[in-house]
Amino acid sequence: MTTTGAASTARFEALEPADPRLEPVLEDLVHEYHVRYGEFAGHDPRNEVYEGLETAYTAQNGGVFLALLDGETVIATGAARRFDEETVEFKKIWSHPERRGRRLSTRLLARLEDEARLLGYRKVFLTTGPRQPEADRLYERNGYTAHYDPEEFTLHAYTKALVADADGTTLPPDVEELFMDFGELILAESIARAEAAAQDEAAAQNEATTRDEIAARAEASARD
Repeated sequence: MTTTGAASTARFEALEPADPRLEPVLEDLVHEYHVRYGEFAGHDPRNEVYEGLETAYTAQNGGVFLALLDGETVIATGAARRFDEETVEFKKIWSHPERRGRRLSTRLLARLEDEARLLGYRKVFLTTGPRQPEADRLYERNGYTAHYDPEEFTLHAYTKALVADADGTTLPPDVEELFMDFGELILAESIARAEAAAQDEAAAQNEATTRDEIAARAEASARD
């Protein structure tokens, strides 16, 4: 699958997830997730990016890993994987840091929706983190329905119909169970840090007490 627009040399290709041209993309996603969410207890950005990568986004499993390339340089990506029989989940929406602001992600998202229709899906489900306002703007600008409270520090979920007779305004069943509360993660991390600090302080106090006791015994022994 290759297309070239009249006004651009960029082209779309469906790549295998292990394609070496995707490595800089994946590593940039790891870095970005670490910068934005790395302080949260239990969050593993590398696992988030690479988990299930080589199986979920392949045609035989109802998925695709789509890239927009300029020459052999990947400048935008989006991946799709099966969520349920009629729903596709979009992941790995990314654009090259040096080419942001050119609506590459909008172009990529539209093509990814076309690919999802060809795979037989009727609607899209996706999530983004609460510290990615540019992603929120992208999905809202392209007709996605938001399913989150902006006052809460949680995952931002979106849906959209891919065909006219599908309901793109509701979440898939039981999907709320997948949502994490970042506020709870922050609280857990704060508690863990406070407990660790208290343990360090107690250990330091015990060490100081032990030194004082040893010094006192040594002084008493010297007087004897």
